[in-house]
Formats: sequence, structure tokens, C-alpha cells
Amino acid sequence: MRNNTDAPALERISLAVEPDLLRRFDRVLAESGVANRSEAVRDLIRKRLVEEDADPRAESAATLTLVYDHDTRELADRLVDIGHEHHASILSTLHVHLDHDLCLEVMALRGKRRDLSRLATKVLGLKGVLHGGLVVSSLDVLSEAAG
Repeated sequence: MRNNTDAPALERISLAVEPDLLRRFDRVLAESGVANRSEAVRDLIRKRLVEEDADPRAESAATLTLVYDHDTRELADRLVDIGHEHHASILSTLHVHLDHDLCLEVMALRGKRRDLSRLATKVLGLKGVLHGGLVVSSLDVLSEAAG
């Protein structure tokens, strides 16, 4: 057997899982095309660590997604104003007209985690924003996981 010195060392662990939970997990894996349970568990661990290691000063990348009623008075103007106020953090914005009244907006963000969270709180708290969420990835944690 050839030893690949470039591959990271792996620890073998054992898990106890209820049969129904495991069947559901396997179904999700099969549908999503994940290579195997081990890779899926590693992905879950990485995701949790990114959430737990949430240093507010960490350089981060994020998406802010919101659905809003474009007829809400002054909302479009407020979103434009906020975009200009935070131009250094907002890398790009995608705007989609869902129907006659509703718009979907997705903002690609980069900056300190604390600043991105504050920006999201400001945007999601605007009158007329019906739903939304922030997904943040701490770049240093992801670099460690990849390295």
C-alpha cells in the first residue's frame, strides 16, 4: 500500500446513531452525491466549527439574502443608501423580481464578522423586508480547514 504524504492524517472515530436517523442521513447523502458518511461528517464538523469560532473581528465572507415588498414606502431608497454607506463591505448585489410585488436581493459581503452582522441587522430590520438571513464564513477558519 502506497502512503500519500500529502494527504492529511485522519483519526478514526465511532458514532452511535439511532437507526431511523441514520437511514434519513443516508438518504440525504445519496440524493446530494456526497462521497461517503465520513466526508459528510467532516463537512458537518467544519460547518459547526465555523459557527462556533465566530470571532467578531474575523475576516469573513457572507451572503445576505432578503425578500421584500418593493411597494413599501422608501424601502428601495433606504436599501440604496445603505449600499452606499457600506460600499466597502458589499462586493456585489443580485436583484430578482419574483412577481409584481416581491423582490429577492442577495448581497455578497466581505469584512469583519461583527460589521457584517450589524449590516444584516440594519437591512433585515427595515420595514417591508419580509424574510431574510445572513450566512457567514470566517475565512481564517476555512483556510485552516483546507490546509
